[in-house]
Amino acid sequence: MFGMARLTPKQRMIRLRESQILDLARPMIAQGGLAALSMDAIAQELQTAKGTIYNHFPNKEEIVLALAVQAVDRRLELFNHAVMMRGTSRQRIAAIGIACEVYVDVLPDLFRAEQIIRHETVWGKTTEKRKEILRNCEGRCMHTVAGVARDAVAAGDMVLEAAHQIEDIVFGLWSLVYGGMVLETTSPSLVDVGIVDSRAAIRRNCNSMLDGLKWQPLYEPEPYSIWVQQVRTHLLANCPPAGAVAVEEPDPIRAETKPRKLAKPAKLGGRE
Repeated sequence: MFGMARLTPKQRMIRLRESQILDLARPMIAQGGLAALSMDAIAQELQTAKGTIYNHFPNKEEIVLALAVQAVDRRLELFNHAVMMRGTSRQRIAAIGIACEVYVDVLPDLFRAEQIIRHETVWGKTTEKRKEILRNCEGRCMHTVAGVARDAVAAGDMVLEAAHQIEDIVFGLWSLVYGGMVLETTSPSLVDVGIVDSRAAIRRNCNSMLDGLKWQPLYEPEPYSIWVQQVRTHLLANCPPAGAVAVEEPDPIRAETKPRKLAKPAKLGGRE
C-alpha cells in the first residue's frame, strides 16, 4: 500500500482495519444499497465491538463516501493509463471514454457506491474532510480530460472560439459517458425505447459531439473499433483492484512517489 513504509505501527493498524471495514462493506452496498450496510455484521466478521467500527467511521454514510473516494481514485488511475497511450489527441480522448467503460465493468461495486453518495440524504451526513478529498479527486479526473482537449488545440487538431469551450467539452463528455453508464446500470427500459447496445450508443454520441467540434481526425468506424479493442486490452491489464488503497486520507508519501512507467501499445496507423 502507498506510504506504508513510513507509517508508525499504530497508523498501519488503523489503515489495515479501515481497509478491512471497506472490503466487507463493499459487497453489502453493491447488493442492497445503504440499507444493506450493517455495522453489526461488519463488527461480527472482524470479531470486534461495534464501537470500534464507529471509531473509524462515524456512520454508514461515511463508509459509502470512503468507498466513493476509492471509486474515483481507481477511475483516475485508469484515466492516467489511458492518456499515456500513444496516439492522436482524438484517440487519447476516446481512450478516456473506454477507461470509464472498463471502470464500470471491472469495479461495479465501487461504481454503485459512487452513485449512492450523490444522493443528498447520504451526502449530507458525511464529514467535510472526506467530502473535500472526493471533490479533489473528481476534479483531477476532469483536469485529465481537459488536458487532452488543450493538447488538441495546441496541436491544431481542434479550433475553439472561446476559452470556456474546454470546460463545456469536458462537461459534455462527462454527461454523455457517466450519465449513460448510470442509465445502463439502473434503467430497465432501455431496450423498450430501442437502445439495444448502450455502449455503442454512448460511443456514437461522443463521436458525434467531437465531430461537430471538428476535432481531427474525424470518426472512422474501422480504425476506431481497432483502437477501442487495443485500449480495453491495455487497461484491463492495468486495472487497479477495488481494495488497493486502505484509507483515503491525503498522503504526502504517495504524492512523492513517482508514477510507474507504462508499457505503450504500438501506435495505431489509421485515423480514429
